[in-house]
Amino acid sequence: MRLNRAQLSWIYYDMANAAFALVVRTVYAPLFFKEYSATGMDPTFATSVWGYVSSGAGLAAGVLAPWLGSIADANAGRKKFLGGFLALGAAATLALCFTGKGGAGVMLTFYFTALVAYMASNSFYDALLPDVASRGACDRISSLAYAWGYIGGVIPFFVCLGVSLLWKDSPGAAFRFAFIVTAVWWVALAIPMFRFVRERKRPGAHRINALDGFRKLAATAREISKYRDAALFLVAYFLYIDGVGTILLMAAPISVDIGIPAQWLLLTILGLQFLAFPFTILYGKLAKKFSTRKMLYVGIGVYVAIAALVGLIPCFESPEVKRGLFLFAAFLIGTSQGGIQSLSRSFFTRLIPKGQAAEFFGFYNIFGKFTTILGPVLVGLAGWLFGHSEIGIALLGIPFLLGGFLLGKVRLPSEKREIAA
Repeated sequence: MRLNRAQLSWIYYDMANAAFALVVRTVYAPLFFKEYSATGMDPTFATSVWGYVSSGAGLAAGVLAPWLGSIADANAGRKKFLGGFLALGAAATLALCFTGKGGAGVMLTFYFTALVAYMASNSFYDALLPDVASRGACDRISSLAYAWGYIGGVIPFFVCLGVSLLWKDSPGAAFRFAFIVTAVWWVALAIPMFRFVRERKRPGAHRINALDGFRKLAATAREISKYRDAALFLVAYFLYIDGVGTILLMAAPISVDIGIPAQWLLLTILGLQFLAFPFTILYGKLAKKFSTRKMLYVGIGVYVAIAALVGLIPCFESPEVKRGLFLFAAFLIGTSQGGIQSLSRSFFTRLIPKGQAAEFFGFYNIFGKFTTILGPVLVGLAGWLFGHSEIGIALLGIPFLLGGFLLGKVRLPSEKREIAA
């Protein structure tokens, strides 16, 4: 199937926002905070603060986006809300350039704003998928966008990495360059979507106000509660995918705590992007052979191992051993981060009723696709109680295992038909 202009434009936006996810959220913002903004602050306490702020942003986006989404769905305003959050996120990202040493409060304010805008904008972006693809084509278009998102993140990251290596004696300038590149890339690649994606008004929709938005959101929640397996999967998904997001989010600040050089981290992150692309495809192929559920179990098991490896780091004094454990954990992340996310999305599509994909995927996003709430809190508390943020990562093994347990209780429609027969 050849992609039309609207579909390509929709995919471009995945490449656009991937720059923020990789360059700012995962690498440069946490390093900038730890090495510049949090100057004079206890390193472990700084990591805890970073976790709390990230968790707060996830919670804010998780509450804000579905409420505004219900209004946008009824008023055919998804592109308008997406454009508004895109502008806010890009502006807040540029504003990071004007913060420096000791300005932790200001830096965190701008980062919090950018992160909320990024998460919220992605909810409206997802809601546009039914406008560019039929139900039968959604899986393919969504998977292509997810895969090309890796490329979209790697290109600006590669540029920023090169500048960081060239300007290693001026790291502050390299950080600011990364923020500027990210904002420009994010906006530039979003332009085709605003030009060529046509937003269709939902059948029977009528304009609603802010209060009606809350009522519509509550009605959708009641509707989901009628579908036991879909609701159960959402809880399982939240438990394990929140851990996936937390590990990505906290990797950079924790790497600073254990003495990983910034250049090592940057090169490691770059390598993960190239590793993730083929392994994501491999997960998809293996799912056809062994089933999606079994491959999700594999992904959860890999992340339990990652949590255990990171939790072992404080037990060793040798910097070489710490680096070895960190790099091995990073390798495991590269093998499974794309697979567990893409297969979760396709698994969920089998649980939702026809004609209600947009509403149900709105809750799918709330329960973890773009929010990290529980994990950063665990990491922050571990840093405060034990003096080691890595212990918080180890504690993520508990929600991973609980998520896997609940996943086993979910029954697909095809499995119910087999039992009935």
